[in-house]
Amino acid sequence: MTIQYDGSGFHGWQVQAEGRTIQGDIETALSIIYPKEKITLFGSGRTDAGVHALSQVAHVELPSRLSAPELCQALNGNLEREIRIDSVEEADNDFHARFSAKAREYEYHLVKKYSPITRNHAAELKWDINIDLLNECAETLKGEHDFTFFCKSTAEVENKTCHVHEAKWENKERKHVFTIRANRFLQHMVRYIVGTTLEVARGRYEVMDFKNILNGNQTKAKVVRAPAKGLFLKKVYYD
Repeated sequence: MTIQYDGSGFHGWQVQAEGRTIQGDIETALSIIYPKEKITLFGSGRTDAGVHALSQVAHVELPSRLSAPELCQALNGNLEREIRIDSVEEADNDFHARFSAKAREYEYHLVKKYSPITRNHAAELKWDINIDLLNECAETLKGEHDFTFFCKSTAEVENKTCHVHEAKWENKERKHVFTIRANRFLQHMVRYIVGTTLEVARGRYEVMDFKNILNGNQTKAKVVRAPAKGLFLKKVYYD
């Protein structure tokens, strides 16, 4: 299934002991439709609390009692308005939403001026910045790097190497938008990249400071984490 959601009121994607989650809401809806089945939903990846998705992908194994369009309709009828199932498709038995994915793409939205309309869906820019410096930092991200210093210190995975296929900033009329596509992402990785490149663009750090952090070289500069509300999972790529 392909899913979009407003993550503002959620504690992220993954089911937790306390707090509302995207996975939890969808599994509850599935349990209403299939009350006798043990439901486990697998997502393409976990989004943090407050992060949104334009096209998250998840899979679940179910009896074929309903057609894909019928299941899609039934799910949307049992979900709150913050979550929408855009489509449901039958997949091959070896398909896995997470492990079959070849790449993921995120966007970060940064509005130039505060607006109550976008307050939950974009971070506000608080300084004058140099967009060229943003893109200079973005260019250094391309290729394979160890992102140890751009992820949560308690990240569960040992391998922190990611291959970035695309990274760029676009200056639009009312906002700056950062797009990054990679084979995998670590927890808080995009938010740390955005927050730290903004420190460069506002003149607090040099581009070399950003490069030194990326390459694991000694520097006095520290990573800075951007707010969750500006981040969107835009697309998941499969063969």
